[in-house]
Amino acid sequence: MWLQRNGLACLHEELRIIELFDRVHAYSPDPNPTDNGAYAFRQIRRSEIMAEISKLKTSKAGYRSLAQISGAFILLYAVGFATFHYLLK
Repeated sequence: MWLQRNGLACLHEELRIIELFDRVHAYSPDPNPTDNGAYAFRQIRRSEIMAEISKLKTSKAGYRSLAQISGAFILLYAVGFATFHYLLK
């Protein structure tokens, strides 16, 4: 879980850096072809990062559902165990 959170933080940081460079490109009065190529590359990388973030967030939802199922199972087991001991007395 910690590694996933750390990975998400790194991806969000990279997105902020890309946004910063995009703002610099937008305010540039006369961007040269190299700047335009770098801008296009940043847009491709931005879409890759967004796909990675959505993939990590969906895997987090799967982890939560697994935790909820296991928590419900433990609760059901505890109630059954308590009922069993109550009936034996």
